[in-house]
Amino acid sequence: MTNIVDSHCHLDFKDFKDDLDLVIKKACDANVKHMLSISVNLEDFNNVYKVANSYDNIYCTTGIHPNNVPENKNNELLFEKLSLNLNKKKVIGVGETGLDFYRNEENRNNQIEYFNTHLEVSGLLNYPTIVHTRNAEKDTINCIEKAVKKHSTKGLIHCFTSTMELAKKVLDKGFYISFSGIITFKKVDDLIDVVQYVPLDRILVETDAPFLAPMPFRGKRNEPSFVTHTLKKIAEIKKKKVEDMAQITTNNFFNLFSNLS
Repeated sequence: MTNIVDSHCHLDFKDFKDDLDLVIKKACDANVKHMLSISVNLEDFNNVYKVANSYDNIYCTTGIHPNNVPENKNNELLFEKLSLNLNKKKVIGVGETGLDFYRNEENRNNQIEYFNTHLEVSGLLNYPTIVHTRNAEKDTINCIEKAVKKHSTKGLIHCFTSTMELAKKVLDKGFYISFSGIITFKKVDDLIDVVQYVPLDRILVETDAPFLAPMPFRGKRNEPSFVTHTLKKIAEIKKKKVEDMAQITTNNFFNLFSNLS
């Protein structure tokens, strides 16, 4: 079977501290040959970076998750730190960044400013942005549209659970869309419609491990090997063979992250 890429996981999290070697082996045995381990803050970047450099088939990113955006902002320092981290080997993306007004709308303005800085770094240095969005569709698309126009920023919406409207708008701006195990859950008809709509050359697959394990593992710790279940669901929705869908999503990953180091 074609090699599979888990385009979004968090392998530095404490959930994997006792058995990371085994988790990586299980992934490789399931043909999940490449994994992108995602940064959620600058303080723990060295941990993410260490994981990426410990395994030939793991890459990483640098960024600040919207829920980790500080109230005392310093955009100049953020720009500098992100740029420095992107100069390191195996750091191939900016993020995870974005907007999350579900948990913390009080920090809305700072989130938007930090998101804009990530998008600017992404465009100026030509690294894809990994975008998280929750209860913030209007502002998310506004930021992306401005960044694409001004900086030719590229990227993806990860763990997509938003509306068809957002999907269409980000696709129109050249972004990709990544789906997680949520598409294997019950009562997600609207999300299935989005999977059907997204063009084959813009679709990615992920776990968001250790979160959101797909069926039949829902409620358990997620891990990269489980991405095969999400891939199978995408193939079913797209009426494609699983092997073909693996090839498609893998090609899309390497097309987007074209400057792998």
